[in-house]
Amino acid sequence: MGFRELVNEFSWSKSRHGKFEECRRLYWFHYYGAWGGWEASSAPEIREAYILKNLSTRQQWAGKVVHDVIAYALTLARAGDPPPLDQLIARAHTRMREDFRRSRRGEYRARPKHIVGLVEHELALPVSDAEWKANWEVTEGCLRTFYASRWLARARTLAREDWLPIDQIDSFQLEGIKVFAGPDFAFREEGTTVLVDWKTGRPRDEDREQVKGYAQYAAAKWGAAPERVLARLVYLGAGEELDVNVTPAALEEFRGFFRSSVSSMKALLRDPERNLAVKDDFPMHEDPSRCRGCCFQRLCGRGKSP
Repeated sequence: MGFRELVNEFSWSKSRHGKFEECRRLYWFHYYGAWGGWEASSAPEIREAYILKNLSTRQQWAGKVVHDVIAYALTLARAGDPPPLDQLIARAHTRMREDFRRSRRGEYRARPKHIVGLVEHELALPVSDAEWKANWEVTEGCLRTFYASRWLARARTLAREDWLPIDQIDSFQLEGIKVFAGPDFAFREEGTTVLVDWKTGRPRDEDREQVKGYAQYAAAKWGAAPERVLARLVYLGAGEELDVNVTPAALEEFRGFFRSSVSSMKALLRDPERNLAVKDDFPMHEDPSRCRGCCFQRLCGRGKSP
Protein backbone atom coordinates (compact mmCIF):
# COMPACT_ATOMS: atom_id res chain seq x y z
CA MET A 1 0.00 0.00 0.00
CA GLY A 2 1.43 3.36 -1.05
CA PHE A 3 1.41 6.54 0.97
CA ARG A 4 -1.11 9.20 0.01
CA GLU A 5 0.55 12.52 -0.74
CA LEU A 6 -0.35 15.20 1.76
CA VAL A 7 -2.23 18.07 0.17
CA ASN A 8 -2.84 21.43 1.78
CA GLU A 9 -6.60 21.41 1.27
CA PHE A 10 -8.81 24.23 2.45
CA SER A 11 -10.61 23.54 5.73
CA TRP A 12 -12.28 25.55 8.47
CA SER A 13 -12.23 25.64 12.25
CA LYS A 14 -13.02 28.20 14.90
CA SER A 15 -9.31 28.60 15.66
CA ARG A 16 -8.56 29.14 11.95
CA HIS A 17 -11.21 31.85 11.84
CA GLY A 18 -9.65 33.44 14.92
CA LYS A 19 -6.20 33.63 13.34
CA PHE A 20 -7.67 35.12 10.15
CA GLU A 21 -9.36 37.83 12.19
CA GLU A 22 -6.24 38.46 14.28
CA CYS A 23 -3.95 39.18 11.32
CA ARG A 24 -4.06 38.12 7.66
CA ARG A 25 -0.28 37.75 7.43
CA LEU A 26 -0.14 35.66 10.61
CA TYR A 27 -2.88 33.47 9.10
CA TRP A 28 -0.87 32.97 5.92
CA PHE A 29 2.24 31.90 7.81
CA HIS A 30 0.29 29.51 10.01
CA TYR A 31 -1.69 27.72 7.29
CA TYR A 32 0.41 28.22 4.17
CA GLY A 33 3.93 29.49 4.87
CA ALA A 34 4.59 26.69 7.36
CA TRP A 35 3.19 23.92 5.16
CA GLY A 36 5.72 21.10 4.70
CA GLY A 37 7.98 22.39 7.48
CA TRP A 38 7.90 18.99 9.19
CA GLU A 39 10.11 17.62 6.38
CA ALA A 40 13.84 17.58 7.04
CA SER A 41 14.39 18.74 3.47
CA SER A 42 12.12 21.80 3.76
CA ALA A 43 13.51 25.24 2.99
CA PRO A 44 14.86 27.15 6.02
CA GLU A 45 12.06 29.76 6.04
CA ILE A 46 9.38 27.07 5.79
CA ARG A 47 10.99 25.09 8.61
CA GLU A 48 11.25 28.24 10.73
CA ALA A 49 7.57 29.07 10.13
CA TYR A 50 6.64 25.50 11.11
CA ILE A 51 8.60 25.79 14.37
CA LEU A 52 6.97 29.12 15.15
CA LYS A 53 3.40 28.02 14.36
CA ASN A 54 3.69 25.33 17.01
CA LEU A 55 4.60 27.80 19.77
CA SER A 56 2.13 28.69 22.51
CA THR A 57 1.75 31.73 24.70
CA ARG A 58 1.87 31.00 28.41
CA GLN A 59 -1.91 31.45 28.58
CA GLN A 60 -2.51 28.99 25.72
CA TRP A 61 -0.12 26.55 27.36
CA ALA A 62 -2.00 26.75 30.67
CA GLY A 63 -5.28 26.14 28.85
CA LYS A 64 -3.88 23.11 27.06
CA VAL A 65 -2.61 21.61 30.31
CA VAL A 66 -6.01 22.13 31.96
CA HIS A 67 -7.81 20.48 29.05
CA ASP A 68 -5.40 17.53 28.96
CA VAL A 69 -5.57 16.90 32.70
CA ILE A 70 -9.37 17.07 32.67
CA ALA A 71 -9.46 14.62 29.75
CA TYR A 72 -7.21 12.31 31.80
CA ALA A 73 -9.55 12.60 34.80
CA LEU A 74 -12.62 11.86 32.68
CA THR A 75 -10.92 8.88 31.04
CA LEU A 76 -10.22 7.39 34.46
CA ALA A 77 -13.77 8.18 35.58
CA ARG A 78 -15.09 6.32 32.55
CA ALA A 79 -13.03 3.31 33.65
CA GLY A 80 -14.55 3.63 37.13
CA ASP A 81 -11.51 5.01 38.92
CA PRO A 82 -11.64 8.84 39.09
CA PRO A 83 -8.39 10.31 40.48
CA PRO A 84 -8.17 12.46 43.62
CA LEU A 85 -7.68 16.20 43.21
CA ASP A 86 -4.13 16.22 44.55
CA GLN A 87 -3.13 13.70 41.87
CA LEU A 88 -4.51 15.94 39.11
CA ILE A 89 -2.74 19.01 40.47
CA ALA A 90 0.54 17.14 40.89
CA ARG A 91 0.24 15.84 37.32
CA ALA A 92 -0.27 19.35 35.97
CA HIS A 93 2.52 20.83 38.10
CA THR A 94 5.07 18.20 37.10
CA ARG A 95 4.21 18.58 33.44
CA MET A 96 4.40 22.37 33.48
CA ARG A 97 7.75 22.41 35.28
CA GLU A 98 9.18 20.01 32.68
CA ASP A 99 7.60 21.90 29.77
CA PHE A 100 9.03 25.16 31.08
CA ARG A 101 12.55 23.79 31.43
CA ARG A 102 12.55 22.25 27.96
CA SER A 103 11.12 25.36 26.35
CA ARG A 104 13.68 27.61 28.04
CA ARG A 105 16.43 25.34 26.66
CA GLY A 106 14.94 25.64 23.17
CA GLU A 107 14.40 21.89 22.76
CA TYR A 108 11.20 22.52 20.79
CA ARG A 109 13.26 23.63 17.80
CA ALA A 110 14.28 20.02 17.12
CA ARG A 111 10.79 18.56 17.68
CA PRO A 112 8.30 21.43 17.47
CA LYS A 113 5.22 19.22 17.26
CA HIS A 114 6.14 17.16 20.32
CA ILE A 115 7.93 19.49 22.73
CA VAL A 116 6.23 22.58 24.12
CA GLY A 117 7.76 25.85 23.00
CA LEU A 118 6.67 29.13 24.55
CA VAL A 119 6.47 32.40 22.64
CA GLU A 120 7.87 34.18 25.67
CA HIS A 121 11.09 32.13 25.46
CA GLU A 122 11.42 32.30 21.67
CA LEU A 123 11.06 36.09 21.62
CA ALA A 124 12.90 36.63 24.92
CA LEU A 125 9.93 38.58 26.25
CA PRO A 126 10.30 40.06 29.76
CA VAL A 127 8.07 37.92 31.99
CA SER A 128 8.56 38.19 35.73
CA ASP A 129 8.62 35.26 38.13
CA ALA A 130 5.37 36.61 39.57
CA GLU A 131 3.73 36.40 36.13
CA TRP A 132 4.87 32.81 35.62
CA LYS A 133 3.59 31.97 39.10
CA ALA A 134 0.24 33.60 38.29
CA ASN A 135 0.01 31.46 35.17
CA TRP A 136 0.37 28.35 37.31
CA GLU A 137 -2.18 29.65 39.80
CA VAL A 138 -4.73 30.03 36.97
CA THR A 139 -4.05 26.43 35.95
CA GLU A 140 -4.42 25.12 39.49
CA GLY A 141 -7.53 27.21 40.12
CA CYS A 142 -9.23 25.88 36.97
CA LEU A 143 -8.53 22.30 37.99
CA ARG A 144 -9.90 22.91 41.48
CA THR A 145 -13.04 24.47 39.98
CA PHE A 146 -13.51 21.50 37.68
CA TYR A 147 -13.06 19.04 40.50
CA ALA A 148 -15.59 20.83 42.66
CA SER A 149 -18.11 21.11 39.83
CA ARG A 150 -20.90 18.68 39.04
CA TRP A 151 -19.21 17.39 35.89
CA LEU A 152 -16.82 14.83 37.34
CA ALA A 153 -19.59 13.54 39.60
CA ARG A 154 -21.85 13.30 36.55
CA ALA A 155 -19.16 11.40 34.65
CA ARG A 156 -18.94 8.82 37.43
CA THR A 157 -22.61 7.94 37.01
CA LEU A 158 -22.68 7.62 33.21
CA ALA A 159 -23.27 4.21 31.69
CA ARG A 160 -20.44 3.19 29.37
CA GLU A 161 -22.73 3.26 26.33
CA ASP A 162 -23.63 6.90 27.02
CA TRP A 163 -20.07 8.19 26.73
CA LEU A 164 -18.98 10.00 23.58
CA PRO A 165 -15.33 10.78 22.66
CA ILE A 166 -13.41 12.94 25.12
CA ASP A 167 -11.59 16.01 23.74
CA GLN A 168 -10.85 14.44 20.35
CA ILE A 169 -10.52 16.67 17.29
CA ASP A 170 -12.29 15.21 14.27
CA SER A 171 -13.75 16.59 11.06
CA PHE A 172 -17.05 16.64 9.24
CA GLN A 173 -18.37 18.15 6.03
CA LEU A 174 -20.44 21.33 6.13
CA GLU A 175 -21.61 22.73 2.80
CA GLY A 176 -18.74 20.96 1.04
CA ILE A 177 -16.02 22.24 3.41
CA LYS A 178 -14.04 20.08 5.82
CA VAL A 179 -14.64 21.47 9.31
CA PHE A 180 -12.55 20.49 12.33
CA ALA A 181 -14.25 20.30 15.71
CA GLY A 182 -14.46 18.25 18.88
CA PRO A 183 -16.23 19.03 22.15
CA ASP A 184 -14.23 18.60 25.34
CA PHE A 185 -16.84 16.38 27.03
CA ALA A 186 -19.93 14.86 25.44
CA PHE A 187 -22.44 12.23 26.48
CA ARG A 188 -25.99 11.05 25.93
CA GLU A 189 -28.59 11.54 28.62
CA GLU A 190 -32.21 10.42 28.24
CA GLY A 191 -32.24 11.02 24.48
CA THR A 192 -30.34 14.32 24.71
CA THR A 193 -26.75 14.83 23.55
CA VAL A 194 -24.90 17.01 26.06
CA LEU A 195 -21.89 18.99 24.79
CA VAL A 196 -19.58 20.64 27.32
CA ASP A 197 -16.70 22.96 26.50
CA TRP A 198 -14.16 24.06 29.13
CA LYS A 199 -12.82 27.60 28.98
CA THR A 200 -9.91 28.89 31.05
CA GLY A 201 -10.21 32.51 29.88
CA ARG A 202 -12.90 35.14 30.16
CA PRO A 203 -16.31 34.75 28.52
CA ARG A 204 -16.38 35.92 24.89
CA ASP A 205 -19.28 36.26 22.45
CA GLU A 206 -17.53 34.07 19.86
CA ASP A 207 -17.55 31.11 22.26
CA ARG A 208 -21.25 30.66 21.49
CA GLU A 209 -20.50 30.22 17.79
CA GLN A 210 -17.95 27.56 18.65
CA VAL A 211 -20.42 25.36 20.52
CA LYS A 212 -23.07 25.90 17.85
CA GLY A 213 -20.47 24.41 15.52
CA TYR A 214 -20.14 21.48 17.91
CA ALA A 215 -23.88 20.92 17.56
CA GLN A 216 -23.42 20.69 13.79
CA TYR A 217 -20.60 18.23 14.41
CA ALA A 218 -22.79 16.14 16.75
CA ALA A 219 -25.49 15.98 14.08
CA ALA A 220 -23.02 14.90 11.39
CA LYS A 221 -20.98 12.40 13.45
CA TRP A 222 -23.46 11.01 15.96
CA GLY A 223 -26.83 11.68 14.34
CA ALA A 224 -27.87 14.01 17.15
CA ALA A 225 -31.06 15.93 16.37
CA PRO A 226 -30.38 19.66 16.98
CA GLU A 227 -33.51 20.02 19.09
CA ARG A 228 -32.11 17.27 21.34
CA VAL A 229 -28.72 18.90 21.92
CA LEU A 230 -27.74 20.77 25.11
CA ALA A 231 -24.58 22.87 24.77
CA ARG A 232 -22.88 24.35 27.80
CA LEU A 233 -19.85 26.61 28.17
CA VAL A 234 -18.01 26.13 31.48
CA TYR A 235 -15.69 29.00 32.38
CA LEU A 236 -13.37 27.39 34.89
CA GLY A 237 -11.40 30.55 35.59
CA ALA A 238 -14.47 32.65 36.28
CA GLY A 239 -16.51 29.87 37.89
CA GLU A 240 -19.41 30.51 35.51
CA GLU A 241 -21.52 28.32 33.23
CA LEU A 242 -23.57 29.34 30.22
CA ASP A 243 -26.17 27.40 28.24
CA VAL A 244 -26.18 28.00 24.49
CA ASN A 245 -29.48 27.58 22.67
CA VAL A 246 -29.21 25.09 19.84
CA THR A 247 -32.38 26.03 17.97
CA PRO A 248 -32.86 25.84 14.18
CA ALA A 249 -32.52 29.64 14.10
CA ALA A 250 -29.28 29.51 16.12
CA LEU A 251 -27.81 26.87 13.81
CA GLU A 252 -28.75 28.89 10.74
CA GLU A 253 -27.06 31.87 12.38
CA PHE A 254 -23.92 29.75 12.79
CA ARG A 255 -24.05 28.67 9.15
CA GLY A 256 -24.25 32.32 8.14
CA PHE A 257 -21.20 33.06 10.31
CA PHE A 258 -19.41 30.07 8.78
CA ARG A 259 -20.23 31.08 5.18
CA SER A 260 -19.04 34.63 5.76
CA SER A 261 -15.77 33.40 7.31
CA VAL A 262 -15.10 30.94 4.48
CA SER A 263 -15.91 33.57 1.85
CA SER A 264 -13.49 36.07 3.41
CA MET A 265 -10.69 33.50 3.57
CA LYS A 266 -11.18 32.29 0.00
CA ALA A 267 -11.39 35.84 -1.35
CA LEU A 268 -7.67 36.25 -0.63
CA LEU A 269 -6.61 33.03 -2.35
CA ARG A 270 -4.83 33.34 -5.70
CA ASP A 271 -6.48 30.08 -6.80
CA PRO A 272 -9.37 28.94 -4.55
CA GLU A 273 -9.75 25.60 -6.34
CA ARG A 274 -6.16 24.64 -5.52
CA ASN A 275 -6.07 26.51 -2.19
CA LEU A 276 -3.13 28.51 -3.52
CA ALA A 277 -2.17 31.44 -1.30
CA VAL A 278 0.52 34.06 -1.96
CA LYS A 279 2.00 35.90 1.02
CA ASP A 280 1.71 39.37 -0.48
CA ASP A 281 -2.06 38.93 -0.81
CA PHE A 282 -2.33 38.63 2.98
CA PRO A 283 -1.50 42.03 4.45
CA MET A 284 0.02 42.73 7.83
CA HIS A 285 -2.29 44.20 10.43
CA GLU A 286 -2.48 47.97 10.05
CA ASP A 287 -1.71 48.51 13.75
CA PRO A 288 2.00 47.72 14.41
CA SER A 289 1.37 47.53 18.16
CA ARG A 290 -0.57 44.30 17.48
CA CYS A 291 2.75 42.69 16.48
CA ARG A 292 4.04 42.58 20.04
CA GLY A 293 4.24 38.97 21.04
CA CYS A 294 3.54 37.65 17.51
CA CYS A 295 5.69 34.60 16.89
CA PHE A 296 6.04 35.41 13.17
CA GLN A 297 7.27 38.97 13.57
CA ARG A 298 10.80 38.13 12.36
CA LEU A 299 9.49 36.51 9.18
CA CYS A 300 6.61 38.75 8.17
CA GLY A 301 8.64 41.75 7.06
CA ARG A 302 7.76 44.12 9.84
CA GLY A 303 10.27 42.88 12.38
CA LYS A 304 10.12 43.92 16.01
CA SER A 305 7.77 46.84 15.75
CA PRO A 306 7.36 49.31 18.60
